[in-house]
Amino acid sequence: MNHIGTLVERWHRGWIAADGLTSEHRDGRLVVHVGRPHRKHEWLATDETEVAALAEHVAATQEPNWLSVPTSDPAKVIAEVERAGLVVARPDETFMRRALAGHPEPVLPAGYAVVVTRDPVIHVRVLADGEPAASGLMAVVGEDAVAHRIETAAEHRRRGLGGFVMGRLVAEALKERARTGLLFSSADGVHLYRSLGWERISDLVVARNEAAERLSP
Repeated sequence: MNHIGTLVERWHRGWIAADGLTSEHRDGRLVVHVGRPHRKHEWLATDETEVAALAEHVAATQEPNWLSVPTSDPAKVIAEVERAGLVVARPDETFMRRALAGHPEPVLPAGYAVVVTRDPVIHVRVLADGEPAASGLMAVVGEDAVAHRIETAAEHRRRGLGGFVMGRLVAEALKERARTGLLFSSADGVHLYRSLGWERISDLVVARNEAAERLSP
């Protein structure tokens, strides 16, 4: 397994911890049991040389299934998965990381309150008059901390809440001796994470089979 594949394995352990999922290696391929109506399973590519075969496998399954491919050549991967019969759902996501020590800790803007819980996943919620304004999860697995579901309500965006949530999540993860942060970012989130010192590991292409395409909103 290459360097990126190893990091994908590490990232996925945090993802399944954050979402309460399970995973397995099926015929040597990493698959997560998502269990949602429009996404039963998600395969994670850990070896870019096997993408074409993996895409053909996912395309042939009858359930609604997805495939995520961290890659240094997204155009090539898009061509391979489309050739196999998959539909590209998100062509422009990014796999990112940073050392957690020294992570910025933005100040919470006036008018908001914060609630932090552990169960054991770290959950940070920012409230405005008791209503959710922003939130995020971070699962610590060994020395890795995986950020997940970083969200800001539309009416509260551009006020620094996303940066605050990330900073607080990292501060809590450091208390659990985490050292490295990992995340999969949407195209919209990359600017925020870069401003906080997160660095690109690779691009990320996400595709789904025809059954998932029919069911996806």
